[in-house]
Amino acid sequence: MDRLARSRWTKWSLFALAVAAIVYAIVQSWPQHREDSSVGSIAPSFELPDLQGETVRLADFRGKGVLLNFWASWCGPCVKEMPLLNEVYAQSSDVAMIAINVGESPERARRFAEELNLNFTILLDQGSDMKKKYRINGLPVTLLIDETGRIVERRTGELRGVDDIKALLDKLRPDALNGK
Repeated sequence: MDRLARSRWTKWSLFALAVAAIVYAIVQSWPQHREDSSVGSIAPSFELPDLQGETVRLADFRGKGVLLNFWASWCGPCVKEMPLLNEVYAQSSDVAMIAINVGESPERARRFAEELNLNFTILLDQGSDMKKKYRINGLPVTLLIDETGRIVERRTGELRGVDDIKALLDKLRPDALNGK
């Protein structure tokens, strides 16, 4: 009889655990628990350190179009597109360019930026919190954010050339945003 009681207790415990797991999964998937990072939504805010340790906020760029790129130095496509982003940045003063390094140490990100002589803003997301907040599953991912903070485009994968990046930035210019 003791064996039978233990067997029932085990079954009920497993049942209760399964129910708790299902309830937890449902609650976590409810939309109000996550910020939206899809096209048309307001970009989730952030405060991250740059390579010098200064805090940079997305709100600092309100009123200006932003190209926001998520990357890591171990990511082959990221490495290929960084010099292209840098080249376009040198020619495009009307749009801010922010690259968020995901999951790497400040030293590694700094060394990478110095090797490529990157001149745009590089922020550090060591804990991958922004990667999660923006629902980034693979790298690189590039988002275009208009001057009001709304996401106007989301591109997953490598930006393949200077012309590709310039065409993206053109979508942030006032004429394109006003539908002209």
